[in-house]
Amino acid sequence: MRAKVQDALDWASAQITNPTPTPPAKTWKNLCMSSARRAWGTLPWGASARIAHARVPKKYMHHTLPSMVPAGAICFGMLNTEYGHAWLAGRGALNKRIGFSTDYRRNGHIDRAPLNLPAWTHDEKVWWTAWTPFGFLPLWKDAWNIKHIPRQPVYEGRAG
Repeated sequence: MRAKVQDALDWASAQITNPTPTPPAKTWKNLCMSSARRAWGTLPWGASARIAHARVPKKYMHHTLPSMVPAGAICFGMLNTEYGHAWLAGRGALNKRIGFSTDYRRNGHIDRAPLNLPAWTHDEKVWWTAWTPFGFLPLWKDAWNIKHIPRQPVYEGRAG
């Protein structure tokens, strides 16, 4: 797993112009969960966003306004799709809240997108987590997250 939020964001940003989808795929089409987890360098933990979302223990799943989603969090949307959708929370110019999503602006590509994706969410809030089966994402080791996003108490200690 990558040690820094910025490394995950840099990986996602580089995919916009230099895509390296999971082989044997030639594009990122329908590989949203793969892109979100690969940004962090983790092994697969769900064949779809819906399956990965279902594996996250409820205490580690949060539903907040985009302004309260830490950069680097894995976000989920379950609306209008059989398989769900996953994307990476980022930060843009002037720390505007953005996401890195597959199939949002261009089919088969990762692009910057709004953090709240209306096609896959039902309100202005975002479902997100810092949990993986391999341990917590190091979201609160990032200076921007520490300053702007309160750490959720459930992330004290080890992932359970």
